[in-house]
Amino acid sequence: MSEKVLYEKRLLERIKNDSDAAFEEIYNRYWKQLFNFGMRKLNQREIVEGIVQEVFIDLWVRRKSISIYESLSSYLHSSVNFRIINQYKSRSIREKYLDTLKAQSPDTSISIEELIQFKDLKLNIKGIIKKFPIQRQKAYKLRFNKGLSYSEIADVMEISVSTVEKHLIRAIKDLRVSLRELTLASGMALLQDPLFFFL
Repeated sequence: MSEKVLYEKRLLERIKNDSDAAFEEIYNRYWKQLFNFGMRKLNQREIVEGIVQEVFIDLWVRRKSISIYESLSSYLHSSVNFRIINQYKSRSIREKYLDTLKAQSPDTSISIEELIQFKDLKLNIKGIIKKFPIQRQKAYKLRFNKGLSYSEIADVMEISVSTVEKHLIRAIKDLRVSLRELTLASGMALLQDPLFFFL
């Protein structure tokens, strides 16, 4: 086993023990590599940035149970690649769905009921966000309302990029837990809102 793989295994063990420092080390070590890899595949900066952040979010959220049988670097690159493939698939499915809606109802692509559900969903999200701690709320709004990058948020809030990452990981986790009881239709409306995921 190479020195690099041994080093990565030690980092993973530390993460499983809730080490913020180990997570920050992995984040700083691999973020740029993964972003450049994603850009070569997709070449859409905002979407690739969001995909890379999702990979790190997933790593942290699943840290207790995750099993990596390859190198950490390979695992992270595979995760980015998998999400990019899904991005292509979901875009294709969404376009086909919208084409079908337009063919069925040329004058409108969404029903009144769906509009009401979407409005209710937005109100629910706003209510959840208002309960966030001040710093988490600020980071969330800068990201999703203002569209700032992680590094820009770090500059505005005068904190590290990894701290921004932690605020947004917690915000997304809290939102998903709070929204679990919403209807499937509302959930589908949420999936159409790029501000919820892309970061």
